[in-house]
Amino acid sequence: MRRWVFPAVLVLALLGLGYLLRPKGHAFYGTRLLNPKPVDFTLEGPSGPVRLSEMPGKAVLLFFGFTRCPDVCPTTLLALKRAYERLTPEERARVQVVFVSVDPERDTPEDADRYAKAFNEAFIGLSGNLEAVREAAQTFGVFYQKSQYRGPQDYLVDHTATTFVVQDGKLVLLYSPDKVEATDKVVADLRALL
Repeated sequence: MRRWVFPAVLVLALLGLGYLLRPKGHAFYGTRLLNPKPVDFTLEGPSGPVRLSEMPGKAVLLFFGFTRCPDVCPTTLLALKRAYERLTPEERARVQVVFVSVDPERDTPEDADRYAKAFNEAFIGLSGNLEAVREAAQTFGVFYQKSQYRGPQDYLVDHTATTFVVQDGKLVLLYSPDKVEATDKVVADLRALL
């Protein structure tokens, strides 16, 4: 009986050591969805229709806002610029930042794209007709409405300020406005996804 004890203890010790030395999974800083939701939409870019599902193999960082936004939109896009530019060129080739305007009455696809590209030339800006923008926003549970209305060209838009990460046609990760500013943590999350 004793001659079996030592090998059994040795096997258990090696299993324990293997458990301690095993590679640890990445602990996501953003909110990771355990059951990723399939998502898709088609909106207008400056060169024509852009479909979200036509960005396969990329991690798409998606933000809904408007070009006249005084605070959260430029702050978020600056944070996404910092994270994007921290990636290697090879990693950047697998990441796409997309800005969607929830103010299609004032923001044409050209306006939205010019706004996005002011932060980084690789970013894409999209808009569309009222119905297409509403459907895209609803897909992600994004709320928006006009506020401080003083006239047809003079108002703000209150909107959800979450950054959504879509990969292979599924919503996989969310960042609240405060979390998206933690550049190192966002970069680590993106690298884990890639």
